[in-house]
Amino acid sequence: MASQNPSISLHVKLTVAPESVDKFLEALKPAYDAVIAEPKCTFFEVFQNPNAPGEFKFIENWDATVDWLQNVQLKKEYYKPYLAATEPLWLKPREMELWERMPGPNWVSVSKENLPTGYAVS
Repeated sequence: MASQNPSISLHVKLTVAPESVDKFLEALKPAYDAVIAEPKCTFFEVFQNPNAPGEFKFIENWDATVDWLQNVQLKKEYYKPYLAATEPLWLKPREMELWERMPGPNWVSVSKENLPTGYAVS
């Protein structure tokens, strides 16, 4: 069932040199862990382009408003070390897009059967 609260999805695209991937992921992990612990974070998945190993896309879903995300969440202290470590690795500027979820239960589906082993849906 879809949330009736405000719900947004943040899509972030980052590109680092292929030789910087391990360093990038090492710096990302503590921020990722902090974000997924946030009560308003309902989903966070990291994708890597198989044809461009240094290209990543994050998809984060939030039960929140755009205003809250921009003025509260994105100002959290745990982003500072992540950005300090990763910004020098970026080959091009970070791309960010915000999307609003369609209202009601008709436009969301999560298939438990297709989740990777070890994943749980609450």
